[in-house]
Amino acid sequence: MEIAHYPVRLASRAVDAVKVIATPPWCDLNGLDGMRFPDRTPMLHRLSLLLAGLFWAVPTLVRAETSPTPSVENDGLYMFVRLNTPDQMAAFYEARGFPDNAIERLRRTCFVMARIENRGDEVIWLELKNWHFLTRQGEVRRLDRNSWERVWEEIGLPQASRSTFGWTQLPGERDLQPGEPVGGNVILPATDEAFTLQADFLTGKNKRAGMISVRFENLRCAKDEPAP
Repeated sequence: MEIAHYPVRLASRAVDAVKVIATPPWCDLNGLDGMRFPDRTPMLHRLSLLLAGLFWAVPTLVRAETSPTPSVENDGLYMFVRLNTPDQMAAFYEARGFPDNAIERLRRTCFVMARIENRGDEVIWLELKNWHFLTRQGEVRRLDRNSWERVWEEIGLPQASRSTFGWTQLPGERDLQPGEPVGGNVILPATDEAFTLQADFLTGKNKRAGMISVRFENLRCAKDEPAP
């Protein structure tokens, strides 16, 4: 399998702002990768790992491997993003009993799957309020949990399906301890424009040990293959 390599410039950590720049070409990315969920209690952690394996069905990348997706890595943070097609996400949620009216709403969107791993010695703070999706026309606002709850209420989605949907989303706020990963989806309104993801991470127990800034440029929402 040919693996695409993306040019990445790394800078050392500093208090004013560390910039880690990744400029990948766009490609239609197939498949999904492993993720870990936020509950840290031993029993639920084991369950989350089991669900993760069933959910993503692709082994989690380890440090020695090269991600075939847009990614950045330094001594403090590893991150990659993957854009999944409407067909891929529809198949996943259909297999878990989501009704047609829910699938139709999901097909109108753009799924950005992200995985972040803390590879440093300081706490890293994942806060989606510090992520910005930028186009030439301005910022694209992500569809957060509250907006989806309104949609599910409107169509009467069962609570079990709402819970399933919830654990596939990237947490809105989460502290990542050294060595700890997290992954999930961020959902945008569908757009044909290329966009840049600017993600800023405060670091340190009290968020005062500096900032890591990650920038992925020239991303595009993945499209379904044309019907033969």
